Amino acid sequence: MGAYKKNNRWYIDYYLPDGKRKREVVTVEGVDPERINRQDALNALSIRKAERAQGKFDISKTNKPVLFDKFVKRYLEDYSKPNKKSWTRDITSTNALLKFFSGKNLSQITSWQVEKYKADRQREISRFGREISKSSINRELACLKTIFNKAIDWDLVSVNPVTKVKLFPEKPNKLRVVSDQEFQNVYNNASDFLKPILVTGINTGMRRGEIFNLKWEDVNMKEGYILVRESKNNDSRIIPINKVLMETLNSVTNNGSGEYIFSHNSGNDPVKTFKTAFNSAIRRSGAKKFRFHDLRHTFASKLVMAGVDIVTVQELMGHKSINMTKRYSHPTPEHKRHAVERLNASAMDTYLDTKYINNSAQEVVTV
Repeated sequence: MGAYKKNNRWYIDYYLPDGKRKREVVTVEGVDPERINRQDALNALSIRKAERAQGKFDISKTNKPVLFDKFVKRYLEDYSKPNKKSWTRDITSTNALLKFFSGKNLSQITSWQVEKYKADRQREISRFGREISKSSINRELACLKTIFNKAIDWDLVSVNPVTKVKLFPEKPNKLRVVSDQEFQNVYNNASDFLKPILVTGINTGMRRGEIFNLKWEDVNMKEGYILVRESKNNDSRIIPINKVLMETLNSVTNNGSGEYIFSHNSGNDPVKTFKTAFNSAIRRSGAKKFRFHDLRHTFASKLVMAGVDIVTVQELMGHKSINMTKRYSHPTPEHKRHAVERLNASAMDTYLDTKYINNSAQEVVTV
């Protein structure tokens, strides 16, 4: 351990609590680096020794300041893209965060500044002329929190300023269940390419990305099931193929021999989007607008309304939490109405008549 000068700058050399060697440039707040002397370096070294002896050593204080802009780039390239399927959402979130925190060092960002970001962001108007939704701001804050967690993991900072900031309360999205007639109308107005995708969606509850990545090797036509290899939570699951879907997949088999089931070309490249074809089918059908993901909601709701137990629904949907399955499987108002009507009306009438007769008899006796 010691102090030395190199290239006109003073450095200190010491060992970390874990035994690793650390070299640190000496800085003194408000003092020009060229005016720092050997005594300043020795003072800095004494401080590090004392911190280590007292168990108060914080390696993040020894690092050079890191610009938020540069760390965001590192976060996206070294963590988000390699590890997260939703990394494109991180890009959207960081674009908003950079407008506010650009030019600041990570260590300069405080909880108060994050609160100010929340307030300022609420007052912004999107390019579509609408206010920024609270759910969007929450996604951005969640991204910022993860960014700081990574910075802590990588020994660049020691505190996450987002942990003390409360997210906006959010109302759960209203789930849309597509009626049989609505689906039939959309199907009738869909292109030949889109039709089998619609049938697959409503008969399996698979997510759009899962359908995009579905390969023939994942479909066992003989035993009648689909193996979903890559799901949102990284768990695989098996979905039985019903009669309608079996007929549909057989018709698709005759149209190509590529690797992927749904492809615009020979089947070697998966479909990337069908947004235009899907919206056009809905518009031509006259149905109330819905998202492709709503077919997943419909799949879960129909299973529950058919009396399938919630655990089985959870497994078919690929949810880790049964609470998520319950959210996706709310029965429709019509189903609730039929459930109430299934009460034994005759038994209820008998109960009411008996009660009336007994009350009348009591009145007569009293008189």
